[in-house]
Amino acid sequence: MKKTVYCLLLFMAVFYSPAFSAEYQKAPLDIQVTLFSKLFLFNNHFISGEDIIIYVLDSPEFAAEFRKSVGKKIGKAEITSVQEGKELPSEKPSVIYLGNPDKTDALVRYTRLHKVLSITGHPSLIAKGITLGVGVYGQKPKILFNPLSSEKEGMDWNPVILKIVEMIK
Repeated sequence: MKKTVYCLLLFMAVFYSPAFSAEYQKAPLDIQVTLFSKLFLFNNHFISGEDIIIYVLDSPEFAAEFRKSVGKKIGKAEITSVQEGKELPSEKPSVIYLGNPDKTDALVRYTRLHKVLSITGHPSLIAKGITLGVGVYGQKPKILFNPLSSEKEGMDWNPVILKIVEMIK
């Protein structure tokens, strides 16, 4: 089933006419937190019951906003903590939010090596290897998804996610 989902994701990434992330604006932090929390429901790793630890790289404002979600249930799992720092974490979290675009390359290497979901509020970074992003286009929030990055991070998604995201390659 996992291979089928990835093949479908790759097919859609190649043949679907994707939007370009450069057209998107940054979404307000509360919208980002709300959407990311809901998107976690589509990640089969998270809904199985493993606690979710969020690490925020270089964005104290986002960390403060996401801390309001600590204790929230995601399927059988729960968001148990939001940690933050200016460097990559020494202990593997479930998710890393990238706040500083200058650290994209290092973060992408880390998340692929450690099999950690990468997310950001900088829409242009989705095309550079971050898996999930939230942006605003035409005054509406949009969810941006890079299927190739997702596969390299070892993510296992419910295929329903394809109905709500905009594919970026």
